[in-house]
Amino acid sequence: MSENEQKDNESLLLEDYITKKRFSSKFWVKVTVFLFILLFAYIFKTSVFEDKMNPEVLQSSIEIFDISSHWVVKEEVDEPDFKGIVLVPEISFRIRNIGKIDFQYVLMIGVFRLQNSAKPIGEGYRMLFHDPLAPGSESDRIVITSPFGYRATSKQAFDKNSRNWRSSLVEIYVKLPGFGMLPIKNFYIDRKIEGLNIEIKVV
Repeated sequence: MSENEQKDNESLLLEDYITKKRFSSKFWVKVTVFLFILLFAYIFKTSVFEDKMNPEVLQSSIEIFDISSHWVVKEEVDEPDFKGIVLVPEISFRIRNIGKIDFQYVLMIGVFRLQNSAKPIGEGYRMLFHDPLAPGSESDRIVITSPFGYRATSKQAFDKNSRNWRSSLVEIYVKLPGFGMLPIKNFYIDRKIEGLNIEIKVV
């Protein structure tokens, strides 16, 4: 074998050795990276996507209890043509997390209506759970009040003018950032005025 042929064979053997070594090291590096990516994707999916709160999960995980409602004095009015008070409907309740995910940054909306009326009296809002509400936990009392209601010269005047009193209800909705409103439940507002031991009778 000539010297040139021997050098060519040595070069081929060297290239083959280097190629195999490169293949071997790169292959396992790629396998390791690929497995790491798969593991990261799985963890990300389970911790972010599957466990991320969404409206449907929130809707099925809320239990409202300890409910109370009445009418309250929102403000006193002292105008040239009217002096008296504004009474508005109000509801309060607590929430129990019956789901498996924390509640956080939930907007709760109460749409108040007079019975058999499509037009709302007004809407009340509460942003809840800056600190997460864990599964199985119960919230503090949540109060939602309508911004509008009835006018009267006094609380007692509503009892005397019961013919003008109409039953009202509130529709409770929840909303998460980036999603629309989802209905939770409707409640009738008791025909009671805060501070009075009477119930207004509708005639």
